[in-house]
Amino acid sequence: MELRELKYIASIGKKQNMAQAAQELYISQQALYKSLRKIEDELGTTLFYRRENELLPTDTGQIVLEKSTKIFKYINQMHDEIAATKNLEQGKVCIGLPSVVASMYMPEPLIQFQKKYPNISLRTVETGGNALAGMVTAGTIDMAIIMRPVYMDTLNELPLIRNQVAAGISPSHPWAKRSFITIKDLENTPFITFDETFNMRAQLTERFNAEHIYPKIAFEGANCQFLSDLSALSDNILVLPRPIIEYYAREPVVTLPFKPAFIWELTLVYPKNTFLSTASKALIRHIQEYFSLFD
Repeated sequence: MELRELKYIASIGKKQNMAQAAQELYISQQALYKSLRKIEDELGTTLFYRRENELLPTDTGQIVLEKSTKIFKYINQMHDEIAATKNLEQGKVCIGLPSVVASMYMPEPLIQFQKKYPNISLRTVETGGNALAGMVTAGTIDMAIIMRPVYMDTLNELPLIRNQVAAGISPSHPWAKRSFITIKDLENTPFITFDETFNMRAQLTERFNAEHIYPKIAFEGANCQFLSDLSALSDNILVLPRPIIEYYAREPVVTLPFKPAFIWELTLVYPKNTFLSTASKALIRHIQEYFSLFD
């Protein structure tokens, strides 16, 4: 049975008159009568019976009318929800963020987004960049902000922030007067840095391997404030992106860039060749516009 035919039955049930129903449907009475006979033949039962000048539903006809009412209700609801989604009056989106990115950069743009689109449900997932890239590829989350380079060709990238990884030391450290350090300087020097869930750690390891150096990592972790406090208390060097070192430092700190430069770039990633909801597109556009102010 087609949706059009359900509309015919619903109109007959409402008008209880073939001529009036045909008029409402903008078809001829004969065409409506033929359609009704076809539907009844298909179902193998009579849907309406005549009483004087009225067409009343049989028991089977009453079932069809009740079910068709629900079907039309669901269809109308579907159209309403589609329109609401297109107009960003509803929807949901999930973005993955390394914890440091979440705390340093994202409160303001996410609050702005929620104020602009209060009926869109926004969820965040916090873990390291490598894990987040895998989650975007798997479709577990809609998008993520991670460090470049991105090693998955299944993801689109929108660069957001560019800075450098640096070494954070106290002003009393013997290196405090230097203008830069090298990877080789860390060969026999204990230092503190991110754990292996972070993309930056993978790039740091690549640089050590290229110099055939086995690093002396005094402590590794994911909590930036904890790492910063450990560095301050132990006087161990802190190797992190420069904005993170400066953001979490409780005491004065000197930041030394690496030479050659160890670039730290944040990029927004989302799947290639995959449907993006209207809400996801809106969040991508909002984040891109927000971070353009950092240029």
